[in-house]
Amino acid sequence: MKKVNYLMFVGVLLLSTSILFSGCKKKSSTPDYPTPVFIVSATTVQLQGGGDGVEFFTNCSSTDVKMTKVEILDPIHSGVVTYNLNGTYYLKGDIIALQAANTAYTKEIGTYQFTFTGIRIADNAGFTIVTTLNVAK
Repeated sequence: MKKVNYLMFVGVLLLSTSILFSGCKKKSSTPDYPTPVFIVSATTVQLQGGGDGVEFFTNCSSTDVKMTKVEILDPIHSGVVTYNLNGTYYLKGDIIALQAANTAYTKEIGTYQFTFTGIRIADNAGFTIVTTLNVAK
């Protein structure tokens, strides 16, 4: 009987020790930074040569970023347009134009795809984020 009590004591001791040490794990020293989230909008404009054009704007709603470029694929997949943002810093919520001033893209009806490339300022981590926007008549 003493052997059974001894084994139970050792078992309870081992269980208690493992619970104690598992609860004392050091938390990660690396904080979790939010993933950049881009919200894209479009404005229809008249092109100088006639017809409808579209201007795109975005903002990063989750964190401050240093933007490298955005690649825009139109709904008819006629080719990717790369708009360079040249390492410009944007604070969370800043409006970012996705074309040069006084320019626009030819308006196509359908879903545009945007691939954003840059660096999250909080930890200098690079990112590539893909989002879409449906443009109607």
